[in-house]
Amino acid sequence: MVQIEKSGYLPPMAKDLKIKNRQIDFQDVSISVPHPDEDQLKILSQRMKTVGNHLTTNEIITAITKAVAVLLDRKHPLRRKLEKLLPLITGFNHETIRLSLTHSLKTFREHELMRWLSVNFENPLILDQFIASSHGGFTKAVGPKLTAHIWAGNVPVLPLWSLVGSLLVKGKVIGKVSSSEPLFIGVFCQLLVEIEPRLADSLAIVSWKGGDTGREKMLLNEAEVVVGYGSNRTISKLQQQIGHNTHFIGFGNKLSFGFLHKLVLDKQKAENLAKQAAKSVIYYDQQGCYSPQLFFVEKNGQTSPHEWALLLAGKLQSYQNRYPLRNLSIEEAYDRSKFYESKMWDDHCKVIVPEDRSWIVSYSEKPFLEPTPLSRVVQVIAIDHWKSLAEIIRDKSQVLQTVGIAAPTDELFDIASDWGALGITRVTSLDKMVQLHAGWHQDGYSFLKEQVRMVDIDPSVVCSSELFNYYMD
Repeated sequence: MVQIEKSGYLPPMAKDLKIKNRQIDFQDVSISVPHPDEDQLKILSQRMKTVGNHLTTNEIITAITKAVAVLLDRKHPLRRKLEKLLPLITGFNHETIRLSLTHSLKTFREHELMRWLSVNFENPLILDQFIASSHGGFTKAVGPKLTAHIWAGNVPVLPLWSLVGSLLVKGKVIGKVSSSEPLFIGVFCQLLVEIEPRLADSLAIVSWKGGDTGREKMLLNEAEVVVGYGSNRTISKLQQQIGHNTHFIGFGNKLSFGFLHKLVLDKQKAENLAKQAAKSVIYYDQQGCYSPQLFFVEKNGQTSPHEWALLLAGKLQSYQNRYPLRNLSIEEAYDRSKFYESKMWDDHCKVIVPEDRSWIVSYSEKPFLEPTPLSRVVQVIAIDHWKSLAEIIRDKSQVLQTVGIAAPTDELFDIASDWGALGITRVTSLDKMVQLHAGWHQDGYSFLKEQVRMVDIDPSVVCSSELFNYYMD
C-alpha cells in the first residue's frame, strides 16, 4: 500500500479559502501538497502582504536554530521520517541522505546565521531599527512585503538557503516546491511555525505542475521579489513573466571544476586529493551547481595527470558500494550514454569506466571546458600551467561558479585573482567544494542585500526636527 504523506504549509489566514491538495507520486510514497488555484493564490498573496513581521532578527534566528536542532537529532521522529522518505523520493541512497542532511543543516545554526548577517550588513541591527550611518544620517534595511520562491531539482535542503535568507530580512515567503522533491521544505516550515507561532502567516509552501503559467504568473505579479532556480531556459521564462517593478534573483546552470598544481602531486598527496575529489563528485551525484564536473591537472608533477585520473577512478569505485549511484531517469541515462559514446570515438580522450558504468572518467590532454551530463561523470584534463586556463574560461563568465584548488599558498592568491576576474565567484579546497558556509556569496552576489531596500534619514531632517521638540525654547 502506497503511503500518503502531507507536506507543504498554508498559513491560518488561508483556512477559509479551502485550498485543495495536489498529490505527487513516487515509488512507495505519495506527497500531498497545497494546490491553490489562481484566484486563491492571488487572495493569499494579497493577505500575506498586509501582515507585519514584528519579530526581531534575533528572535527569527532563535526560531530557525531551534527547528534545525530538532532535525539534527537523529532520534527525533521528524528526522527519522526524512531519512525514511527522502531516499524514496529523490533516489539517493539512505547513507547519502543521512550524512548530507546533517552536513547541510549544520549551516543554519545560530552562529552561522549571525555570520551570514555580518557578511552582508556591517551592523545586523539595521534590519530592526534605524542605525547611525557614516554620512551623518540614519539607515534601515526593509525586507520585501512578499517574496516568491520557485524551487527546482531533487537536492533536499537546497530550498532552505533561500527560505532562510528571506526570513532573515523579515520577508514573507510563498514557495513553490519542486515536483522532484516536495517534502523537506514543507516539513521544515511546519516545524518552524510550531516553534514560533508568530511566523504562521509569513509562510506558504505550495505546489503546481511545472509549466502552469497561469498560477506562476499570478504569483510572480504579486511578489515584490522573485527567487528562481532551474535551468537557464527556466530562468529565462521566469524573467519574461516578471514586471518592471519586481526584483528578480535567478540561479541557473553553473559549471564548477577542480585544479591540481604540479607541486601537490607527490604520491601521498595525490591519492588523498583523489579521495577528496571523488567525495565531491558523488555528493548528490553532482546535482549541485558547486559540484565539480572537470579537474585540470598540471603536468610534470610526481604523479602524472593520467595517473591521477586512474587514482580518481579507483576512489569512485571504492565508494560505489557504500554510496551507490541512484536510479537514473531515461533522459539522464541517455545523456550519459551519449557522452560515453562521444568520448569513446574521440581520439584525444581515454575513457575509464567500470562494467556497470556507475561512474565515468574521461581523460584528455587537449584543454577544453564543457559540462558533463552529471551523475558521476567527470573529466580529467592535463594542462601545462594554470595560466593556460585563462584562454579556455575567458568567455565563460556567465556559467562559471566554484573552483576547488590544490596549490601552494603563494600561487593560490594569484590563481584566485586571475580566475576571479574571468568569472569564478568561489575558490575553495577540493574537499569543501560541496560544503558551503552560510556567508558565501552565491554566484558572486549578496543574497540578503539583494532583497532589501535601504531607507535613509538625511542628517538635515534630523537637525531640523530638533526645532519641533516640546522642550526647545
